[in-house]
Amino acid sequence: MPEVEFIDISKDMPRDERGFVLFPWPALKADPREVLRTGHLVSIQPGHSRGHHLHPGHEEWLFLFHGVGRLLWETDGQTRERLVPPDTTLIRIPPGIAHALTNPGPGVLYLLAWRQPAGDGPTEPETLPKSLPAK
Repeated sequence: MPEVEFIDISKDMPRDERGFVLFPWPALKADPREVLRTGHLVSIQPGHSRGHHLHPGHEEWLFLFHGVGRLLWETDGQTRERLVPPDTTLIRIPPGIAHALTNPGPGVLYLLAWRQPAGDGPTEPETLPKSLPAK
């Protein structure tokens, strides 16, 4: 089964005294209209979680830009977790992998998320609920 990827993009993000710039879409396979249709800006309050789902026919991409997140995902019946810092990591979650993102605090976590179809398989249902145990 494909695994969640944590891609270090720190070298691909121009930075100066104003901040950083990230433009991840050119490398994606999806039609830009599809990426824009599924893109969403998300906030998670400290101590809360979002996700607890999987996408049967889509891969999902996450970029945390403010706050640290704790990603939980399940592969081969095992729940795994990783702390993800802001601004340097692009996360790719393959189709069929249940996942959730928790904000361990102390501030609000902000991220950009989007999905794209993976391969020529079915794209519906787009999202299915799947509870992950707390670790």
